[in-house]
Amino acid sequence: MMKISAARKIQNELVEKRETACNICGAVESRLTATVGGCNYVRCSVCGVERMFEYPTESDVMDFYSKDYMTKKFNDLGHHIHFTPEYRATYFSEKDLTFSDLRMDLKKYSGKNLLDVGCANGQFLEYASKYGIRPLGIDISKEMVGVARKNGLNCEVADLFDLEGAYDLVTFWDVVEHVMDPLAVLEKTRTLLNPGGEVVIQTPCTGMVSELFGEKWLYYLPVQHIHLFSQEALFALLSKTGYSITSWVRFGSCNPKGTIPDTNKRAIDTIVKKTGLGDTIVVRAGRTED
Repeated sequence: MMKISAARKIQNELVEKRETACNICGAVESRLTATVGGCNYVRCSVCGVERMFEYPTESDVMDFYSKDYMTKKFNDLGHHIHFTPEYRATYFSEKDLTFSDLRMDLKKYSGKNLLDVGCANGQFLEYASKYGIRPLGIDISKEMVGVARKNGLNCEVADLFDLEGAYDLVTFWDVVEHVMDPLAVLEKTRTLLNPGGEVVIQTPCTGMVSELFGEKWLYYLPVQHIHLFSQEALFALLSKTGYSITSWVRFGSCNPKGTIPDTNKRAIDTIVKKTGLGDTIVVRAGRTED
């Protein structure tokens, strides 16, 4: 009986390790960084990625995105304003600035194929079309794809891993933090890229801002945000999966408009951007050749 009990204990420990190990590097060792809405976030001691502990189930994730995602209240600031028609002009201006910061001229992609993963209601598809790019958007939310298709945009409800084809540019706008296995996502993406193809990834970035705000950091969003990357961890993941960093920019100080005086916000936002400490990062990376 003692031997059986010991074997069961070891087996249970191995199962527990598999359930709580980091999906990116497989390590179990971690430390607690925040507890939000009854969910713990921990930082992996090996790769440095922060993640939900324990991971949500596939059912949890699908239920979260199944309906009303566009109007869900994620934090004290309310729903995602960038899903509203009123935000369209601001969204386009933000993308103009981002591509300028990345030193990336989208005109070179005219007539070429773009895949926008997690296209939501399709605003980036509309933006890219201005440059003569042939865009396809995919998302798991039927609600958002339905809105995009009503606006005449080329998108579909699809899983990245079911896709085939060849693309010159793949974009992830605030998406990689939502996925259970970012490493597998980037490996799959590389197989979809033509030689010389590029990815652009925007995602929350842990660092000084997140550490100063602690549990009040706006990007601790259980179920929705599964993995949160530091700049070093994101660069390491891209290198591991076959990409070379071309350019990057960080911006954002966790002070959304209206939460502090505009003058203070402009000053703080400028400081964190110029010093590279912003809590959002956008990375441009090229597919490395075998």
